[in-house]
Amino acid sequence: MVEEALSNFGLFIDDENKIRLIDPERVTDSAELRDECKDFTDNVLEFKKIVDTLIEKTEEYAKQVEAARLKSITIDLINQCSIQSFQQVNLTSSLPKTLITCHVTLTNNNSHLTSRLKSSHLEYIQHN
Repeated sequence: MVEEALSNFGLFIDDENKIRLIDPERVTDSAELRDECKDFTDNVLEFKKIVDTLIEKTEEYAKQVEAARLKSITIDLINQCSIQSFQQVNLTSSLPKTLITCHVTLTNNNSHLTSRLKSSHLEYIQHN
């Protein structure tokens, strides 16, 4: 009865028979809520650490991938330059052969045309 009368005035008696301003059940609930909030906060902080680590590892991996990509591009460019150089050397080395062949062909054609022209002139002179 005393407890009921005190509770009407907002006073409560706890297990140790001390007068309290807050209901002991609410104090217990508050303590449990405080502990749960602390656990939740700890879990959130642990999650943040995990996410930060994941982000860090992802950034490191991205840098490695970018380095590998640039290395691959560089190797491809070097290979292309090597192929182009090889082709230029082939063209350059085959160019004199081609020029000599063209010169010989032109010389032969020129000789042939000159001899035909001479024979045409001789025929013309002989007929006139």
